[in-house]
Amino acid sequence: MTNQTSSSPLLVLDKRGTLLFVLSNGQQVPLKFSTLPTRDGVAREAIRIGGGTKGQSPAEIAKAIEMYVDAFRTVDAEGKTVRPFRGFVWSGGTINLDDAGAFKQDMVTVIPSIISRNYPCLSGGSTPKTADLALSPEGRLIVDMYGTTIDTGMHVELIVQPDAANVLDWDGDLPMYLTQMEGWKDIGVKVAEIVRNGGAITRKEIYESLRRGIPVLLERGSGRETDAFIAAFESGDWTLTAAEERAKALKIDDAEARKAKIEEVDAIVAECKDTLARSDRGLISIFGTAVELRAALLARGFLN
Repeated sequence: MTNQTSSSPLLVLDKRGTLLFVLSNGQQVPLKFSTLPTRDGVAREAIRIGGGTKGQSPAEIAKAIEMYVDAFRTVDAEGKTVRPFRGFVWSGGTINLDDAGAFKQDMVTVIPSIISRNYPCLSGGSTPKTADLALSPEGRLIVDMYGTTIDTGMHVELIVQPDAANVLDWDGDLPMYLTQMEGWKDIGVKVAEIVRNGGAITRKEIYESLRRGIPVLLERGSGRETDAFIAAFESGDWTLTAAEERAKALKIDDAEARKAKIEEVDAIVAECKDTLARSDRGLISIFGTAVELRAALLARGFLN
């Protein structure tokens, strides 16, 4: 069903290609970005897709991407598209390259651009600057020390930095994008966070979204912190929460340092417990198929 090889979105936002913004701390998100879900002809819907793919095979990742793209439409009895997604979908803005220099489809961050190749919607990404920006010999914009580049299949990309001279950690764009989602929600834009797999940053995305009243849709069986949250939500099992940090802490040789690190992990779990206890459980949806994700989106007013 999906057209994952096309390089261009169905809609044209700027004929030159992907709009690129660089946002320093203390600056306002550019209006051309912040008004995307309220543009004429665009549905007032903004969906953020977060998480990861760690521990999954290429076949599993491809199947997950297909599921997400399939879910972003309503269908008739024969499975034909009745209403495609027409809002704004975004994620992290990075993408990996293969040995031949072509875009790979091995990260959650590629899903928005693929969705916008299939449906008349807008796609975008936000990325923290974790190293000095660089240009590859081919002209690709590199945002970290590992050669990760910006996905030019998106309509818009926003790089977040403290200032021109300094860098952020990998979660450096979270405050900006969650505040933006919250702001959209406050003016009547339908918003949701969809997560799968993921580690510590994904855990922050889940719980901070709930603190801000943003609905969270979680992919069951995708692994790591997403499944950890589902276990805590459904059965009160917190053993999987921050399990990766706990495993690292237990390997520390020095007894005092190990004890201190374990206490840090315990504090993380305690904070997560407190947040879930205080949260509106109606904000939480769990899905495992395209049909279930579509139903969750429809129940929250999307795709209408």
